[in-house]
Amino acid sequence: MKRSISFLLLVGMLASMLAACGGGQQAQPTPTPQPATQATAAPAPTEAMQPTTAAPTQVIKIATQSPLSGGQAALGTGMKNAAELAVQQLSGPLAELGFKVELAPFDDQAKPEVGSANAKNIVSDQDILCVVGHLNSGVALAALPDYKNARLAMVSPANTNPNITEGGYEVAFRVVGRDDVQGAVAEKFAREELKVKSVYIIHDTTAYGQGVAEFFRQNAIANGLQVLGFEGTEEKSDFSAILTPILAANPDLIFFGGIYDQAGPLFRQARDRGITAQFMGPDGLDSDELVKLAGDAVDKMYYTSVAAPVSQFPNAAKFAQDYQTAYGEGAPPFSAQAYDATGICLTAIADAAKAAGGKPTRAQVLAAVKALKGYKGITGTYTFNEKGDPNPATYFVLQVNAANWNDNKLVTRLEIAPPGEAATGSAAEFDLAALAAQLGAVASRLGTVKIATQGPLSGGQAALGTGMKNAVELAIEQLNAQLSPLGVKFEVVPFDDQAKPEVGSANAKNIVSDQDILCVVGHLNSGVALASLPDYKNARLPMVSPANTNPNITEGGYEVAFRVVGRDDVQGSVAEKFAREELKVKSVYIIHDTTAYGQGVAEFFRKAAEANGIQVLGFEGTEEKSDFSAILTPILAANPDLIFFGGIYDQAGPLFRQARDRGITAQFMGPDGLDSDELVKLAGDAVDKMYYTSVAAPVSQFPKAAKYATDYQAAYGEGAPPFSAQAFDAANICAAGILSAAITAGGKPTRAQVLEAIRNLPPFPGITGTFKFNAKGDPTTATYFVLRVNAADWNQNELISRLDIAPPQ
Repeated sequence: MKRSISFLLLVGMLASMLAACGGGQQAQPTPTPQPATQATAAPAPTEAMQPTTAAPTQVIKIATQSPLSGGQAALGTGMKNAAELAVQQLSGPLAELGFKVELAPFDDQAKPEVGSANAKNIVSDQDILCVVGHLNSGVALAALPDYKNARLAMVSPANTNPNITEGGYEVAFRVVGRDDVQGAVAEKFAREELKVKSVYIIHDTTAYGQGVAEFFRQNAIANGLQVLGFEGTEEKSDFSAILTPILAANPDLIFFGGIYDQAGPLFRQARDRGITAQFMGPDGLDSDELVKLAGDAVDKMYYTSVAAPVSQFPNAAKFAQDYQTAYGEGAPPFSAQAYDATGICLTAIADAAKAAGGKPTRAQVLAAVKALKGYKGITGTYTFNEKGDPNPATYFVLQVNAANWNDNKLVTRLEIAPPGEAATGSAAEFDLAALAAQLGAVASRLGTVKIATQGPLSGGQAALGTGMKNAVELAIEQLNAQLSPLGVKFEVVPFDDQAKPEVGSANAKNIVSDQDILCVVGHLNSGVALASLPDYKNARLPMVSPANTNPNITEGGYEVAFRVVGRDDVQGSVAEKFAREELKVKSVYIIHDTTAYGQGVAEFFRKAAEANGIQVLGFEGTEEKSDFSAILTPILAANPDLIFFGGIYDQAGPLFRQARDRGITAQFMGPDGLDSDELVKLAGDAVDKMYYTSVAAPVSQFPKAAKYATDYQAAYGEGAPPFSAQAFDAANICAAGILSAAITAGGKPTRAQVLEAIRNLPPFPGITGTFKFNAKGDPTTATYFVLRVNAADWNQNELISRLDIAPPQ
């Protein structure tokens, strides 16, 4: 690899490192905008759905302000729609208290004077207790004096100008980052990744656009980039006057601070005039309207954002579905943040109402927003500092795919505290940099430290096993690059267990005989792990598994097993509940592969099905891999609604294909052993749109794994497969345990000391989650997914739901 990337090992620690850097009802029609000097009339409020048993007697309103007309309406309408969904879905606590919640949307037209006029109308309506807005920082800054005078809280899903929270308004909060940080992130990326030496900076003269451009300029000058020009323009159609000097200056980069409706024509005309500079800009460019206006001129350009596409937030999967259903289009940028901002308003109002014993005042709601801690939204968990900034905030770098905006590539994700602060909770997490600083003379006494891997590197399941091995190699390569100045070197020792218990057991004996091996990352198959664990136990050798889901891994008394994924007793129940409640199946035929993994998860599915009234028409195990006639004949006769297969893709593929060939129409379902594009290669369209559960969603569903995915592609020439990102995390947990134990031991630790160190690690921020193990070795919270297959492109499998569940007690 070309460079050390410590933040990939511990993304959660970036905040402290970088802190110094400074199904809802349809939307109601919006009214025809008034002249710019007048406030837009408030439309009839949208009511929240109320329980039939409730009889609300008092009205509470939440206002929105955003552009619902004009060139920026795509984003503004998305924010309003999302707030509407939130009111419909999250108003239950207030309904229980006897309140009817209504949404009052205002069209600020992206104009400060309209936003200010609207604000006066908003504060005059005493039922409005919170505002969600604005899209444009300049409009928010014009409206905030009125909100301040009325002690009316504003929670912004999009405003990034520092003065929103630094201007002394005392009522402003935001769920996004700030332009003083966003500008620094953009400049650093341009300098370090794009290798630019010169830049021409254009902005739109607004508080937002000029602000972020100014922060980019300040950082560029400080870091030696040549700034060839800095100009503002309100032009929207003919950019000849500004492009002529740019063509003559021939910069490496044009940075535009502003919104997509102005950037699109600017970039298109730049290319038409022969300007070859790279383009870059902030999150105001984050709309597919940019491509409609600029075409291929913006293909592969980079932009920063404080609000990545909704697809980058796994907890927003249901919101994305509900938005599509309600409004007939995908949820645009900042809409998920607007949903969270509305949720914060609703939660604070409910808290204030409970404390007041009735309808609260605006000042009481404002105090409740300030007091809110750890609000769990769909885009993050939010705690505000005294000024109203979230700590930390998330910043993204993305690359445009002009052919399909939804496939824009997430390049980098950074968690950064507001300038001058440390990230909330960062001190409680594992800190590799601090640990390395403590090694001192211990480093020279470590010698070579080995981490073994076990997984199938040959045979039908090699795609997943090789991905796990590759991920461990990648983790250790990056770790060595970071620690080599200290003289520390890790070595990976891979073993091919062939997905066979007897081979895994034989490998385990070889592994424990090498005293330099202090940790094992493995296995893919639970049955193989269970065959190997007795040897690991006898040697007190810790195993951190990226994939083993059989409960006995941690319930079997081995005392050395840890895992970064969930368990089949939970996965089986998740699958059964989805089949019963969402697929509406009444009968099921269950097949399994006779392994500890496949039979185990099938058995848990069966138990849940029988307990909940689903008719189980058959439960059979088979080791057959090619001709499934014998097992399909009774299934055809039984005619079940669903076939559930517990096992791996290499067996499931032919089974499902032959089932369709024989005319079986049942839906198919299975667990995470099916999670490989090899399933489609074996089954074809037979598995299109089938559902499967997983404890390890595709790498694309983990925003912090974006750079890992890029590095994996570069290193191995293919996309990172399922369980590989978990293997990356497992390898780093092994390394963290080894280094922690070495410091305690004052030299090379024993396996027992490493085992104890892993048990006692503080929460470890990996790329797929933050991991803390319970006494048995399970993660204290595990994540379970339901996905739907897209046979045309496995990478476009649809995330249906995501559940965070603690292990069974």
